[in-house]
Amino acid sequence: MNTPAVITYDSACLRGNPLGDPHRRRIEVHLPPGYDGVRRYPVIYWLPGFGAHPGLGNRALAFGTSVADRLHQAMTDGRVPPALLVVPDCTTAYGGSQYLDSAASGRYAGHLAEIVAEVDRRFATRAQPAWRAIGGKSSGGYGALVAGMTSPLFGAVIACSPDAGFEHSYLPLLPATLDTIRAAGGVDALLARRDSGPHDGPFMVAMSIIAMGMCYADRPGTTPQDALPCDPVTGVFRDRVWQRWLTHDPVRMLPAHTAPLTALGLLHLGVGERDEYGMHWGARALHAALDTHHVPHVYEEHTGGHHGIEHVFTDALAHLWQTWRHGQEPESDTCAA
Repeated sequence: MNTPAVITYDSACLRGNPLGDPHRRRIEVHLPPGYDGVRRYPVIYWLPGFGAHPGLGNRALAFGTSVADRLHQAMTDGRVPPALLVVPDCTTAYGGSQYLDSAASGRYAGHLAEIVAEVDRRFATRAQPAWRAIGGKSSGGYGALVAGMTSPLFGAVIACSPDAGFEHSYLPLLPATLDTIRAAGGVDALLARRDSGPHDGPFMVAMSIIAMGMCYADRPGTTPQDALPCDPVTGVFRDRVWQRWLTHDPVRMLPAHTAPLTALGLLHLGVGERDEYGMHWGARALHAALDTHHVPHVYEEHTGGHHGIEHVFTDALAHLWQTWRHGQEPESDTCAA
């Protein structure tokens, strides 16, 4: 097993955040084969999905190996370029931050920038955007896309099954979410299950919708009830809230952010053709929009769904060879002894 280095970082961006979440955060750093602290390496920032543990070192299932071990072996075999693999902790009291600066949840885009600076300070990295990739699955893929649109820190984006096309990925979940909230006895009663459980499928879906509302909120002090796109008691739809959600949809964001996406060395978009949450239709809509706006990208559909697809990460990250073409570092690009 490839044992990661683990950093505890005191975040200025998260200090005093609206939800009272910890500002001291864990950063998991997996070192590439042969790392010696002298030769400098590119960095891949990998963003976990909603509700996922902020790390890649443990196996998700009893079968197979961890994602970190799988990618370490792929680097050893030459299928993925050798790089540091960094996993931040951007979880919130509601399960996830979408890696955004949110008035209701906290400054998680700012925290990502802090992490980049800290990793460059502590490790032998190639500290230029061209040598940084950001990727993830689901909410992590969403965060990677938004970072590619809005941050100058990254030169490559790998988005696996990202939240996109919100009409396809979120709206169909609302009726079941309302049923789960009603069965629990209301939003507050559902939130009380965060500690006690059960954390079954319906609970996680409902929590994800509540979390999205908090992430996309534009006003400090927004409550989970008010962040939902419909009234949780009557089901009456809230057009203003839903329109606010849509401003964060990568499909809707794209026209205003084509320039930074076009400048990327790699934009990879992948999804399963039978995604349980309709992410494949959102990805198809984003793929079409990227084509319409002439943004170069790689688009791939695989035969899987939303879960148990960790094997596709290796294939997606292999595309980084297109961007990181140089097999050997120049002598001047090493750390001083």
